[in-house]
Amino acid sequence: MPTVLAAALLILVGTATFWAGRLSGAEPKPAPDRGYDTGHADGLREGRAEQATLNLPATDKAIFESGYAAGATDVFTGYDGGWDQNAPYIIVLAPGGPAATYRIASRTRLERGVNYYLCPDGHKLCQRPH
Repeated sequence: MPTVLAAALLILVGTATFWAGRLSGAEPKPAPDRGYDTGHADGLREGRAEQATLNLPATDKAIFESGYAAGATDVFTGYDGGWDQNAPYIIVLAPGGPAATYRIASRTRLERGVNYYLCPDGHKLCQRPH
């Protein structure tokens, strides 16, 4: 009988502790959904491209889509190789040419164990080991 009473008491204390934590703890916050944000941005981009070609003849639409794809690649002009996919980069933009607002002036792949900060001159990226 004492064993059953001790087991019941432990279950009661465990249950009370669980509910006390649930009632007094902070409400968990949902993690940011990067997949949603990425999908939303992709949808906007595709929607704009689709909207721009709605009333075009098929040949003009094909030309537009070809130019659209070329533009998506051209954004990496000067850096069209050597990118690691799914890796974070710091990109520095500079004024573009006559047909482009921006161009990539430099890129730095972020590495684990390195602290990045703006150099004292206010224009370059400095780094030091973590």
